[in-house]
Amino acid sequence: MTDPTSDCVSCGACCFSKNPRYLALSPWDASRPLPAGSLFAEGGQTFVTFDCGQCVHLQLGGGKAVCGVYEDRPEACRAFRAGSFECVKARRANGIMGEKVRDREGEPA
Repeated sequence: MTDPTSDCVSCGACCFSKNPRYLALSPWDASRPLPAGSLFAEGGQTFVTFDCGQCVHLQLGGGKAVCGVYEDRPEACRAFRAGSFECVKARRANGIMGEKVRDREGEPA
C-alpha cells in the first residue's frame, strides 16, 4: 500500500545514490529511447549515469524534482512506488541530500 502524502514531484529521494551502478537497465529497457549520453556500460551491463550522486535524468528547480525521461523511464523506476517501504527508506537516506541539492540551486526545498 502506498502513502498518499508521498509527493514524487517534490521529493526525488529515490533518484539519489552514491553508487554509480545504482540503476541497471533491464532487458525490457532495451527498446526505451533513453539518451545514449546518459548511460554507460560495464561488465556487459548498462547503467544510468549518476553524476554528483543523482540520476542524470533528474531535473531540479522551482522546488521540484522531476524525471526528465518520465514516459521512457527504466523498468526499475516504474516499479518503484510512492509511499512504499523502499520509498520511505530512500526518503530517510536521501531526503536531506535532495533538499541540499535543491537549496544549492537557489530554489526552496
